[in-house]
Amino acid sequence: MRSHNIEVIPEPFPHAVVRDFLDLDAVAGELEWLAGQEFEPGEADLFSYSSTRELGAASQLAGLRRALGDPAWRSRVAAAFDTPLLCSLDLAAYVYAQGDYLLPHDDRVEGRQVAWSLHLTRGLREQDGGALELFDAAADVAGRVVKCIVPEFNSLVLFRVSPRSWHQVAEVVGDVQRLTVTGWYHD
Repeated sequence: MRSHNIEVIPEPFPHAVVRDFLDLDAVAGELEWLAGQEFEPGEADLFSYSSTRELGAASQLAGLRRALGDPAWRSRVAAAFDTPLLCSLDLAAYVYAQGDYLLPHDDRVEGRQVAWSLHLTRGLREQDGGALELFDAAADVAGRVVKCIVPEFNSLVLFRVSPRSWHQVAEVVGDVQRLTVTGWYHD
């Protein structure tokens, strides 16, 4: 596992961006396998995107699961975000194409402690859309967008799930595909 510092930014809610997260040489085959998966389109009031099934058991992603699920790494994440021991993780892949989005939500589901998203699109620009937007929020109410995180290739975004962790994925407006592997660490 590569060694990374986790610098938690406290506002608008605790979050971090870890750049160059993966050893790309070590997972090149896994990323190729992932790109070849079937992504099912989905649309509802809250979202429009395509996704895979839950990939936690996919043997083809063993290196990725190792990087994200290594006990030492999970301990560092738990310490950085002041959470209980993180016992498990789940993961799925998502593609946001032109016109896709994810509206404001807080990710609160029982057992979720830290949300994460690993960005796997090269060359995504701010003008393409698809930024992760963080809200200044009171408990249970999204306020206004106060921070935009443009997805950088091979960056891992993490945040503490809480009543204040309101966020969204801005609509993709460019002719690009925003690919992420996303999930949660659970207690």
